[in-house]
Amino acid sequence: MSFFSDPSALVLIVGAIAIVAFVVHGLWFSGKPENRKLNQADRRDDEIRNSSEIGKVRIVSTDVPLKSAATATANPQAASEVPLPQSPVIEEITQEAAAQLEREQEQKKLPQTIEINLVAPAQNPYRGEDIEALCAQYGILRGEHDIYYVYENPQERVNEVFRICSLKTPFYFPQEMAGFTTPAIALYMNLPERGKASSYFKAMLTAVDIFTSTLGGSMEDNYHRPYTQEMFQDLENKLQEYDAKA
Repeated sequence: MSFFSDPSALVLIVGAIAIVAFVVHGLWFSGKPENRKLNQADRRDDEIRNSSEIGKVRIVSTDVPLKSAATATANPQAASEVPLPQSPVIEEITQEAAAQLEREQEQKKLPQTIEINLVAPAQNPYRGEDIEALCAQYGILRGEHDIYYVYENPQERVNEVFRICSLKTPFYFPQEMAGFTTPAIALYMNLPERGKASSYFKAMLTAVDIFTSTLGGSMEDNYHRPYTQEMFQDLENKLQEYDAKA
């Protein structure tokens, strides 16, 4: 029996031929340019995957649309209309600060010193003896700086109500009143504590009435403007409001 008549030998030969044909086909296909490009691409991918370089970019998509620089600058008015966040301004006014503010506002309405000037009739100045006699009669006491004072408590000379001075330089009364004359005198009070201003002012008006009814003369302010009943009433109303907040 020959080699070629053996069936198993034929199978081996056919299988060997098939293997050789497959290898030859594979070598031919791998040598084509397209395959070389694919192999090069695969090698580059492997190099990228195996690279130890740090710089890597990650693209993150969001649902918020982004405006380009050109879009943002193309409409500057729209950009300016975007409201800026405002920090809340917190004002805390304590009760003491509020009271102080109220006092300052009240003091702007009222002068710190209320003065009424009594001007003697022309060619008939006030005489020192007459002033001294009236003061002694109504308990008006001579005191510091040689002027006269009215107190709530004359015996202890506490709680000053108002003062009286001469408007003739040097604005005080001499020790010897005989022969002394002055063209005018001033009755004035400092703004007292709340609750007393209106009563102090009325006491001063009473003294003004006593002097003018006894010695004559007219009432003026520091700008030589005549006092009117309306001016007195307005001032008294302000003092009553001042006292009401005691």
